[in-house]
Amino acid sequence: MQAIPAKTIPSAATRSAAVALGLWLAMLCVLPDPRPLAAPEWAVAMAGRVGGLDEPVARFAATALLRGAGVGMIGVLLAVAVSGWRSRYATASVLVAAPLLALAAKRINFGTMPIWPQLIFILVVAALGALAGLALHRNRAALVALIAATCGLAGWGVSTRVPDDMHLAWEETARHVLHVAADVPDGDEGFLRLLQIAFAYAEDNSHGTDAVLPNRAAILALGKLLGDDAVARIGGRDLDLGPPDAWHDLRRRIRLGDRGDLSQHFWVSAALTVLTDEPRAVTVGLSKELMDSTPGGSGFSFVDMAANTAGIRLALVATRDSNAAHAMQDRLRRGVKVADLFPSIADLPEGIRGDELQTQYGGIGGAETRRLLAEIERRIAALPLYR
Repeated sequence: MQAIPAKTIPSAATRSAAVALGLWLAMLCVLPDPRPLAAPEWAVAMAGRVGGLDEPVARFAATALLRGAGVGMIGVLLAVAVSGWRSRYATASVLVAAPLLALAAKRINFGTMPIWPQLIFILVVAALGALAGLALHRNRAALVALIAATCGLAGWGVSTRVPDDMHLAWEETARHVLHVAADVPDGDEGFLRLLQIAFAYAEDNSHGTDAVLPNRAAILALGKLLGDDAVARIGGRDLDLGPPDAWHDLRRRIRLGDRGDLSQHFWVSAALTVLTDEPRAVTVGLSKELMDSTPGGSGFSFVDMAANTAGIRLALVATRDSNAAHAMQDRLRRGVKVADLFPSIADLPEGIRGDELQTQYGGIGGAETRRLLAEIERRIAALPLYR
């Protein structure tokens, strides 16, 4: 492996790159990733037109491109920062250090280690960024153009608000649910009734149109009302719903599996999946459980993870594409039971302290933890609503 020639870029440029690298890493550590709905609408529309993709696939492609630009820039800036380093190991150091720095930034941002798909994506894209920086470090014009393009993509991708049409549908759905909530019973029956009400409203607003947006609005409305007020903050848009006591009282009396906390886990995870993506929603749920396993917390709960996973699965199935969105509306209109959308939790452990999680389950990546999470996935995949 050939070393980087010494002083191919003036020392002022290397110092500037080092400062920019530090700022870039700090940004990746603190800014939410991904942003609400993952990619701005201009990027989704462009991906759809260029690739001939439908909306969900175009959104995934645009999100991957914009997120990749942010992570890959670490490798580019690091390559420039060390381009004047007189060492035969400079090139190898860049290729090793860039993925590690990217992983550290995401670890800080997520609050826990990324799950495997995220981990592989981060490491590969950071290495590719390093290779691009090493290949172009002698061509200052090309390097400047690459950095400018990457910063532009990442900057444009920083969309802190859901789009206007999504916000309007979200707010109107939440208002409709609140308007009829007084007649909804308590407990699990109330959970099912509100689910039907929200998706019936979505169906009324999707005749002859793509049903994905109304279904997203239904999930976000229930995420705000039954999950957590932070859902609206993550979306970057306030909802004009009147005094909060109305939905706080509703949240307290609605249950899933005869537990109020499981209803909240379900709807927060479903809303996060709509606003971000499945990996991020999974990571947030795991991070919350890890925090609970520390002293003073309620302990790591595989029951909570079952509720998280069920919420994620509902959001994925209900918004996968227009056909799936219409099918979910039809299925819910015909009626569902708790057993159709939430698995048995009788034998799932909870209240697990941090030391016990390490010694008996092998930690978050341990064999027993992975077995139980896989069992939860298997049970949920077998539920009638998600087949």
